[in-house]
Amino acid sequence: MNEYKSIDSHCHIYCFDKTDYFNDLPLFDYMNFYNIEKCSQIAVNESDNENVIRVVSQHPEKLFGIAYINVRKMDEYLAKLRQGVKDGIFRGVKMHPYVEDYQLDDPKIYPIYETCLELDIPVLFHTGVLHFNKWVTASDTDNFDAKTSCIGYPVQFGNVLERYKDLKIIFAHFGGNFYPEFLSLCERFDNAYMDTAWLDHYSERNLPPVTVQSWIEHAVKFLGSQKILYGGEDIYPTDIEKCNLTRAQKDDILYNNAKRLYKL
Repeated sequence: MNEYKSIDSHCHIYCFDKTDYFNDLPLFDYMNFYNIEKCSQIAVNESDNENVIRVVSQHPEKLFGIAYINVRKMDEYLAKLRQGVKDGIFRGVKMHPYVEDYQLDDPKIYPIYETCLELDIPVLFHTGVLHFNKWVTASDTDNFDAKTSCIGYPVQFGNVLERYKDLKIIFAHFGGNFYPEFLSLCERFDNAYMDTAWLDHYSERNLPPVTVQSWIEHAVKFLGSQKILYGGEDIYPTDIEKCNLTRAQKDDILYNNAKRLYKL
């Protein structure tokens, strides 16, 4: 067990019963092993939302929810989000334009950002290019063809941040293969953040490849430690512990930033 406690801000609901990032053991085994005080449960489709409500209601001391919004049923899902926030279940929203077939800076999407501002909750975005064409959890059809144009490009995030300067946006995966651009966005905008989830996937695809530790250290050099959240997905608290950072910087990444942003 780790000596220092942490919060995993990027963990999906499908990990509750069997965590493929931790030898297919249940989520609580992973949390206990790494001294994770609280863990997110991210929804990526309609049924996930109901499962998140169920498990967070059962374990509010250990889990918090990050909601899915069906952009084609905006009013219905924003109403569900408001109720979930009121009930203390949802602490943020996850958005993944690539698998939902929309442009993140389309004015049709603005009601989501405006609702998150109203509720004072962050928006967690997938970032980085993906190599699959199909996504079985898309809201409309299992035969959904993901469009490269919907991956989410840095300039689009810049458009949103310029319009909604108080909107808290967390860029998952350090921006993936767009890291330098997302680093600049986080330097420029006060409410732009990064998480460490799935960094091993993108780190080995860098040219030249980088280690997870050197990547995190580089981000801290330019952003400081208060703009980076620990997210799992094959990244562990021990990966942060190995970084050449101060104890206070590690505590920010592992615990303090998520506690502050998600109001835990």
